[in-house]
Amino acid sequence: MSRTIASLFAVAALVLPLALAGCATPPAQQNFADLSYRHLAPINLAVSSFDVETRYIPPLKAPNVEHLAPVKPYNAARQWGFDRIKTRGGDARARLVVLDASIIEVPLAVTGGIKGAFTRDQAARYDGKLAVMLEVIDAGGFQRAYVTARADRSQTVPEGATIAERERVWFAITEDMMRQLNEQLERNIASYFGTYLKRD
Repeated sequence: MSRTIASLFAVAALVLPLALAGCATPPAQQNFADLSYRHLAPINLAVSSFDVETRYIPPLKAPNVEHLAPVKPYNAARQWGFDRIKTRGGDARARLVVLDASIIEVPLAVTGGIKGAFTRDQAARYDGKLAVMLEVIDAGGFQRAYVTARADRSQTVPEGATIAERERVWFAITEDMMRQLNEQLERNIASYFGTYLKRD
């Protein structure tokens, strides 16, 4: 075999794997449903305006992972407010305050040694917490009515869980916390908002 042919084989051996790597199919992007609450009956308040304040500041670092979730809990809470609270006129204003909207990763002990090689333990637990306050403030800046709601949800993932599997867990946590939050807010608003709640 001539040196020229040998060189061509050597170049092909280097280029072919790179070309194949370049053609590798990227992981399929997951599509998650938007958490919307427009299908639910509006909550009509005798106020002139409504806004949302987020007091929870995501740390954007471990052990917190809510900023990595496909639907951030704090965004879901904000969406609930804009979808459900409707202003029907009055001297007061309403505000939804997001107090907590975290998902924290907690490492779990896994089996070590030879036994561990044949065991797939639950390697981490994700603890979600969501807390909000809905208040009515009069023209003088005084709080005239308020309700709070808190929700939590935990779920574990096994060793070797992919990012796609973890995203599904974070979405499920957020979705369930919002379900809890919605139920509590509906109940508490009906009980404690008095004349500020306009029933059609």
